[in-house]
Amino acid sequence: MKNMNHKEIVQQIAGLNWSKANPGDIILLSHTTAKEFATSLRFGISLYPNDERLKEMASGELETDNMSFEDYNKKGDHWEFLDHFVTKYNITPTKSALLDAMRRYVTEVEALSESDRAMTVFSREEELALIFEKIVTAHDWDALGLGFYKYYLKQHILFDSGENGHAWLTQHFPMHESTLINFYTIRLNLYGALF
Repeated sequence: MKNMNHKEIVQQIAGLNWSKANPGDIILLSHTTAKEFATSLRFGISLYPNDERLKEMASGELETDNMSFEDYNKKGDHWEFLDHFVTKYNITPTKSALLDAMRRYVTEVEALSESDRAMTVFSREEELALIFEKIVTAHDWDALGLGFYKYYLKQHILFDSGENGHAWLTQHFPMHESTLINFYTIRLNLYGALF
């Protein structure tokens, strides 16, 4: 990955053979990253408390009722939506390496400064839709009885895109390429545990 920019690493993640990964394991990784995302976004809010666009973006991610599927219909962070269904369907990892990778991911992201963590959130609003689109088509989530996850991904693609979408609301924040290369390398290493 020497001399790669962060967008090339994102492309590498999107190009993973998602159809070969266990669907439940993919969901568990999303659960881990979504929970971390909420914490990192709260750092962003504390750093930029007067930014109205960030407040609007956060209102669509945290303590919100914009996610409703089957028996989930309440206010919460988006990771809590996933948590509900992970618990409901007793989704557990298929290999111990996945647990190690999730712990390593959280440890490495927590080692970043608060401002760098916030920056990764702003970048994700632009970059993750491509990855989510690949995951949506990798499995027949409805046939697997995991339609909640397809709904989760499609909603996030919708939230992030378009004029006044979450990517637009956070595009004015400064981005440092070295931070993003580091973050997406951490992310690529996490997804590597699926295979």
